Amino acid sequence: MTNNDFIIGKNTVCSPKYKAGFTGGVEAEYQLTSPLSVSLAALYTMEGCRYLDESGLSASPSVSYEGYADHTVNLNVINVPLTLNYYVADGLAIKAGLQMGFPVDTNEKYEVTPFTINDRTGEHSYGTMVKHNENTNDKYKSVDVSIPLGVSYEYMNVVVDARYNLGITKNNKVNDSKSNFFALTVGYKFDM
Repeated sequence: MTNNDFIIGKNTVCSPKYKAGFTGGVEAEYQLTSPLSVSLAALYTMEGCRYLDESGLSASPSVSYEGYADHTVNLNVINVPLTLNYYVADGLAIKAGLQMGFPVDTNEKYEVTPFTINDRTGEHSYGTMVKHNENTNDKYKSVDVSIPLGVSYEYMNVVVDARYNLGITKNNKVNDSKSNFFALTVGYKFDM
C-alpha cells in the first residue's frame, strides 16, 4: 500500500511492507479474433500490508513508552477485472485492463506493550501486552480502481496467470493510500 506511512512519537516513521495473501475466483473469456480476447472475472483477494516490529512511542516527556509489534492492515476485497488479452504465441497472452475493487471487510491488528526506562540504570520494566483488532471499514472507500497488467500461459487447459495491479484511485478516506499488488494464480480452463 503506497502512501500509508504513519508517525509514532515525534520522529519514528513506519512505512508499509509487502504482505502475502490469497486470491481465488472465476474468470470467463470470450475470443474476439484469433489473437484477441476479452475476459471478465470475480476474484476474492486478501490485500493489505505489514509494518516492521518493535516501534516505540513516547507516552510522556519522561520515561514512559509503548512498544508496537505485529502491525498488519488487512483488506478483504472482491475484485472485478475486465482485461483485453492478446495472444503472442500459442497459449501465451499478454493482458491489460481495468479493475474495480469492492472492500467487504477491513481491519488493523497490532500489539501494544507499555514499558518504562529507569533514568539511572537504563533498565526496562514491561507492562502487560494488549492485542488490538480494530474494524476499519469506515476508513476505506467503497470502490477502488486499478489497472491490471499481466501475462498468462495455458497448457492442456491449465492456466498460469501473473498480474501486477497498479492502483489509480485512493482506497483510503484518511490518507492518499493506493493498493498495488502482484497476483499469481493457477486455474483450470473449461470450454463452453
